[in-house]
Amino acid sequence: MRKRNEVDTRSTLSATQEVLYSNEFKKADKAGGFTDYQPRRRK
Repeated sequence: MRKRNEVDTRSTLSATQEVLYSNEFKKADKAGGFTDYQPRRRK
């Protein structure tokens, strides 16, 4: 159980960071007018 909890916490942290970063990038893209350019650049 302890190992599972550690893994869950780590994944939750990284997931939260991903969401925060993606939101920030979306805001920056909208401000720069790159909204149409972002989806194409995704890999």
